[in-house]
Amino acid sequence: MSLFRRTLLAAALLPTIAQAADCPSSKTAKNGFILGRLEALSEFRKTKGPLVQIITSFGGPDKQVVYSFEGLFDLSLEDRKERYARYPLSDLSNILPLKKGDRHTINFVPFDAKRSADDWVLELTVTAEETVALGRCKYDVFRVKQETKQNGRTTENLSVLYSPDLHVTLAKIYDEGTSNQVIVSYEHIRPLVR
Repeated sequence: MSLFRRTLLAAALLPTIAQAADCPSSKTAKNGFILGRLEALSEFRKTKGPLVQIITSFGGPDKQVVYSFEGLFDLSLEDRKERYARYPLSDLSNILPLKKGDRHTINFVPFDAKRSADDWVLELTVTAEETVALGRCKYDVFRVKQETKQNGRTTENLSVLYSPDLHVTLAKIYDEGTSNQVIVSYEHIRPLVR
């Protein structure tokens, strides 16, 4: 192959190599990354133990801070309008790694004097495996049904698309399978530059 052809081939491959380097992976996720959708930018950082911190800005000065269990479900949320936290009473050590068909029941108590006497349960069911694209980046995800119950009555029912490599929920699906179905998904991802 001539030098000219090798140079053309290398020039053609460089953008592909650079694009792959811009996609956070299981190896680089520990350094943090940013997911975006419309005006919202969410910064994900692994903190201590199984906690992932998510700081979301919405194009203005207001921020929302969430701590989640391995990016799978929220343990606390705080912003200008809302504040909540819940403490898991169940052992969470056997939840990950996920497998299709897994079912987990997590008893928890909200840190809210008005609701803490109630019985609260979060039920997780892994229903499918699929691939999600965020811009040029592709990730294998699990579809996980999350049903929250208060005293046996369902208060929230949704599915999430969870990336085990990144430890993050990439999309939430509300009213799944109905005519009112709504998918809220991130649209792009990039590494966190420190």
